[in-house]
Amino acid sequence: MAPIKQSNRLKRSLSRILRTSLAATALIMCVFLAGLIPVNNQFTQPDQGVELLVVSNAVHADLIMPRANEVVDWSRELAGVTFQGNTDTASHVAMGWGDKGFFLETPTWNDLKLSTAANALIWPSDTCVHVSFTKAEYFRDSASVTISQEQYARLVQFVKGTLIQDANGKPIQIAGQSYGATDAFLQSTGTYHILNTCNSWVGRGLKTAGVRTPWFSPLPKTPMMYLPHQREP
Repeated sequence: MAPIKQSNRLKRSLSRILRTSLAATALIMCVFLAGLIPVNNQFTQPDQGVELLVVSNAVHADLIMPRANEVVDWSRELAGVTFQGNTDTASHVAMGWGDKGFFLETPTWNDLKLSTAANALIWPSDTCVHVSFTKAEYFRDSASVTISQEQYARLVQFVKGTLIQDANGKPIQIAGQSYGATDAFLQSTGTYHILNTCNSWVGRGLKTAGVRTPWFSPLPKTPMMYLPHQREP
């Protein structure tokens, strides 16, 4: 009889674990789906303003902003950051926030390790910002939106607030780390996990600027769902 009782207890335990897992999965899915409800529904594009590009592929998301305008000159803001090559010909700056380990350990897809990806999603981890001087035409598979200068100023403050600064108010570079000649990595605030991803960061930036976007956007492509212009690859 003892083996039968033990077998029944094991079955009940497995059943409880399965029900709990299914309930947790269902709850997470509900949160993700509910997060797609848009905020800032009153948003309308101005006739003239600042055009932003948003890139969100299967793994990472970036904000692409003008290199310089009346609101901010990113060349000056990043004057203390060292780039290996000449950035003078760049028209835009791309910025993306994310898991520090994933960023630094995965310069190419061939370098991707399951352990690195799993750690980034499951365990709260340190973060950094990847910044690149670039050109808008490089981002065909993107979405775009035009905002006012006042809205852009709010977005700029959001981005700058993400960066850890030194005693002189300058962003702190992660020495010796880059993918190429015109990019760098900067120390940043916050922790990365499955509910707070690079897409979440882009979404929060757009929300701060008053753009119509999902109120919760940790999944790929979600920050750009409601943007008015979708570019083709």
